[in-house]
Amino acid sequence: MAKRKEKPPEEGSPAWMATFSDLMNLLLCFFVLLFASSSVDEGKIQRIAASFNDISFSILESGSISLEEGPVVSGGVTQLPGIESFLEYIGVSSEVKGNNQDLSATGADDGTNDKSDQPDSEIPNTEEVLIDDYSKNESDSQELSAKELKEQLEAQGLEQSEEIYDEISEMTESYSIDDRVMLDFNSQYVSIDLNGAILFDAGQVDIRDDAKVFMQKIASILERYKNSLIEIEGHTDNVPIHNAYYESNRVLSTARANKVYEYVMKQANLNDENIKIAGYGESRPVASNATEEGRAKNRRVSIKIYNQLNSDTQTMVE
Repeated sequence: MAKRKEKPPEEGSPAWMATFSDLMNLLLCFFVLLFASSSVDEGKIQRIAASFNDISFSILESGSISLEEGPVVSGGVTQLPGIESFLEYIGVSSEVKGNNQDLSATGADDGTNDKSDQPDSEIPNTEEVLIDDYSKNESDSQELSAKELKEQLEAQGLEQSEEIYDEISEMTESYSIDDRVMLDFNSQYVSIDLNGAILFDAGQVDIRDDAKVFMQKIASILERYKNSLIEIEGHTDNVPIHNAYYESNRVLSTARANKVYEYVMKQANLNDENIKIAGYGESRPVASNATEEGRAKNRRVSIKIYNQLNSDTQTMVE
């Protein structure tokens, strides 16, 4: 019997090879996707790790250790707040490798008990937290620096005022009027208080004739500080004025301050732009108005000579 003639093999690869190639391609794509999804931004991780340089912590394979005061750390989980969110962000499982416990077993927050209004998918931004902390520290430093600067300015102003006070004290002694003025100073100015009874008659604003020589000496003192800010303030006691010309103590005190200003401007070469005038009536007493002696002290004209530091400050504010 004649043998059946075998068919020649078909040209090309067999059909099963195509299916196998497709399978290999799918597997390759699958593993590429797995690798891509497991990779993290190394640069960001390095920046976050660098931010913890000042914090001592350790991640152990197993066992328990307390890093600082607080709950015990177990299975490599640290006490750092928000570490769970960070681990989830970089794709690390929340399971503890040492004993296959989850984070809830260690006392750490696993995020399931978060009762905030934030969405579950929202992940805290560690970099933003660090920036906020830095901003707070920077603000505290600026506040401290501002406080130190203020203290330095006050010290400098006090030193300048004390020098002016000593100079004026010497001049009042040389003019023999030291018993007719009251001197005081602070970090801003030196005040010269002139008794109202020496300068004015009751309810009047014109300087008395017997007080003009005294006021000439005051004008000579002011001329030495003509480049400084000078304030002339009028004050009275709390007794209501009964006068047809002045409706209140404040109006009377302002008029008296203005008269002093006009007189010293005639007697000395002063810079008019550096002089201020104000009347406060009975609103700023230096003694009790319950006694005649106290009321006499409150009826006064105060001349404030600002030190150079505060004179410049006042000019800049204006």
